[in-house]
Amino acid sequence: MNPEQFRKALAKGAPAPAYFFAGPEAGLMKEALDAIAALVPEATRAFNVQVFHAFEADFAEVMTAARTMPFLASRRVVVLRDVEKARLDQLGRAELLEEYLAAPAPETVFVVTTGDDAKAKSLGRQHEGRWVPVEFRALQGAALNKALGEEAARLGLRFAAGGLEALLAATGADLARARSELGKLRAALGEGGAVDEEAVGRYAAGYEHHGTRDITDAISRRDLAGALRLLNEVTIKDEDFLGLLGMIGKRLRILWYLSGGDKVVPKEFKADYAASKWGSDARRFTRAEIERGLEGLLLLDDRVKSTQVPQKLLLEHYLIGFLSR
Repeated sequence: MNPEQFRKALAKGAPAPAYFFAGPEAGLMKEALDAIAALVPEATRAFNVQVFHAFEADFAEVMTAARTMPFLASRRVVVLRDVEKARLDQLGRAELLEEYLAAPAPETVFVVTTGDDAKAKSLGRQHEGRWVPVEFRALQGAALNKALGEEAARLGLRFAAGGLEALLAATGADLARARSELGKLRAALGEGGAVDEEAVGRYAAGYEHHGTRDITDAISRRDLAGALRLLNEVTIKDEDFLGLLGMIGKRLRILWYLSGGDKVVPKEFKADYAASKWGSDARRFTRAEIERGLEGLLLLDDRVKSTQVPQKLLLEHYLIGFLSR
């Protein structure tokens, strides 16, 4: 059984008394475990959902928990995780597991998990017919596209203009990573946002390749969400922080000239290309706004040098005040 078949079977409301979850796709396996836990009403999960880790669990205690009657509910869930980390040939563990699977408690959904393919094969053969095996493999092709489309819809996003392809390229077609990046895109784009190639490149792809110049570019575009996100993603050494403020100040002074209709900026800026590169950015500000931004930057510079407040926090407050419309 694959995860999609498992989900459909579970939706019918009649879970099997025992499952064997195997495979390396931890994200899909976690979703399946969450779905099983959700069979127990939230108000009673603390009493009726127990998770044991095989490397430290007493198997007798695990089986006792599986045979315990539910408390204020009709069903219990007991999970034995990472069974490959326990020596089943010691302390009677294999016998305890086999005895339970021969007669599982009807009120309990018992789940054994492993990410080890060799262990999955041996246990799968040994207990075939005693539990329902579910294999968790990385999604590919149409199945992966469908899963990401569903996640985007859940977040209130939509794919457009090469966005899905760009996201897959940026995340190596890794489902968990792609979902994480979609979360970042939701925070940046908001409800109803369109995930296209440009948005992926700006907000999701390859943060390890971003630096302080990208933060400055986001500020220049008046992109508050992007600037804050990059600020949290980029590592900035203490000794480099004042350099970032200087970079921001230089860009704002260039924008000040351009926002007044100037086609060139003073030669000392060494930015002959400024009008073509940042002309559209300059139109997002008035000169008065930029002047207030420069005044705020001077105050920020002084606070960075004179207080113990984290530098990034100070810059965040400055950006929110300066870039908010």
